[in-house]
Amino acid sequence: MTRQKIHFIINPRSAGGSTGKGQQVLLEQIQRLPGEVSHSLTQAQGHATELAAAAVQSGVNVIAVAGGDGTISEVVSGILQTAAPKKPAIVVINRGTGGDFCRSLGVPSDLSLALEQIQDGRDMAIDAGRIQYQSRSGQSASRYFVNVAGCGMAGAVVEAINKSSKRFGGLSYFLTSSQVLWRYRNRKVRIQLDDGDYMETKIVTVAICNGQFFGGGMQIGPEAQLSDGQFDVVILGNWNKLQSLWYSKNLYNGSIHRAKKVSVHRASKVRIEPLEPGDQIYIDCDGEDVGFAPVEIELLPKAVTFRI
Repeated sequence: MTRQKIHFIINPRSAGGSTGKGQQVLLEQIQRLPGEVSHSLTQAQGHATELAAAAVQSGVNVIAVAGGDGTISEVVSGILQTAAPKKPAIVVINRGTGGDFCRSLGVPSDLSLALEQIQDGRDMAIDAGRIQYQSRSGQSASRYFVNVAGCGMAGAVVEAINKSSKRFGGLSYFLTSSQVLWRYRNRKVRIQLDDGDYMETKIVTVAICNGQFFGGGMQIGPEAQLSDGQFDVVILGNWNKLQSLWYSKNLYNGSIHRAKKVSVHRASKVRIEPLEPGDQIYIDCDGEDVGFAPVEIELLPKAVTFRI
């Protein structure tokens, strides 16, 4: 077997900072792995993208990510933005508070089992999404994602979550969602799926799902598959406040598609734009608040490989 070149990207702030506190244990274990092993620590949001791109250019076979959904998403962006013909497989060491992508991918929570996947796991090519949006500075920006991109209240909740503590995981998401709900107003948007006609509607949230979960365990896309070549586009319609509270249970038991004013569509391209001039509609991407609509999203079939 060819000697593997493995690079670890570690987010010390993940899992409420416990990854950084316990990183010595992780470093001791990874140095015992066969092959050429190196590591780097992220310093700020977006740094994992730079580190992953540099690792690809150095010719690594495997990038192992110790972090949450946001760190994984940044690594995917770093890999896909390079022109290297052969791209490394990704191994996930789940250190997130939400862990939503890991639920869909089937990543073990045990560190030893996760490290075993580097040598013994099977490679699985999954779809990714490329998202173009308006940055906070008003400029056009783009990045990639592998789990869920959200528009509307989902984006507003993520923006609030990322300003607060995530140390209570899914509970933090639920509590923050409840707080945001009372000040959030539903947005009027225009949506186009693939090259179809535009639909104009009022929404709580639109979720573009490659994976099934977001928000620390909410099953927003119960039928979404990571490698089927289609997004599940879930539109939560014009709920009032009480309906939003009532149907939150459907988000946790996998039956959101049965709730009133919910529609589910399948598409490989999605465009969403605000109908009201100057309306700032938040966009989130794999658990990170990135900017505002208008947004265009395109599916890239089997664009990235995970080792599981």
